[in-house]
Amino acid sequence: IFVLAKPSVGNWYENSETFSEYYDIFVKEAFGSYKDILRRISYSPLMAENLSYLESRSSAYMWERFQQVVYADENFAREIMQLFSTGIVELNIDGSSNLDDNGDEILVY
Repeated sequence: IFVLAKPSVGNWYENSETFSEYYDIFVKEAFGSYKDILRRISYSPLMAENLSYLESRSSAYMWERFQQVVYADENFAREIMQLFSTGIVELNIDGSSNLDDNGDEILVY
């Protein structure tokens, strides 16, 4: 399941073309691989709005331009893992949460 936060889409009527383009990824890749879908949505402007990499700069750029040491934004990788693939808790084969000895859900990471 690939989701977008409502603020990312904004006003439906003003962003209908951008949203339609995002939707078309799933239409075009419906019988493709998860890897292909993930690659295509990674370059979507709506995904950039949804996550924090919209105005992110690489470590090399920041060093060459400003002589600042910065580290990569790992939010995208975390979001892919938590929201779009494994989820945040381990699941049983029936989809229910896997629980530890204390009855608490077991986190994936």
